[in-house]
Amino acid sequence: MLTLSFSCIKENPTKTEEYVIKVDSIQVTDNVKIGKNITVAFFGIIGNNGCSSFSRYILKNKGKTHQVTVVGKRRVGENLMCPENLPLLNGMTLDLSTDSVGVYTIEIVNPGINNLITKSITVIP
Repeated sequence: MLTLSFSCIKENPTKTEEYVIKVDSIQVTDNVKIGKNITVAFFGIIGNNGCSSFSRYILKNKGKTHQVTVVGKRRVGENLMCPENLPLLNGMTLDLSTDSVGVYTIEIVNPGINNLITKSITVIP
């Protein structure tokens, strides 16, 4: 007798992994009034194809320094079909709060060691 068993056939499920997005540039005003948010606009390529997308921001505040890591996610797996579009940050924004007058520093963390984009913003009364 011929017995067919499908229990030995394993599917290749897709998984999602996170990674740090390389930010090419940011736009932010040079100064802002106290109590108003600093709005940072991000530009760069999120990933190589439509299986990549924006996931989240990781924020670390050290006094008047706001460190931002832009995180993407992508589906991975064997025989994965991804749309051919090129996902972009395209001016996505993040609002950062200010609570006192002075110079604030924004650091954008890029992949690699000590690969930062840095910008200073003055908070005025």
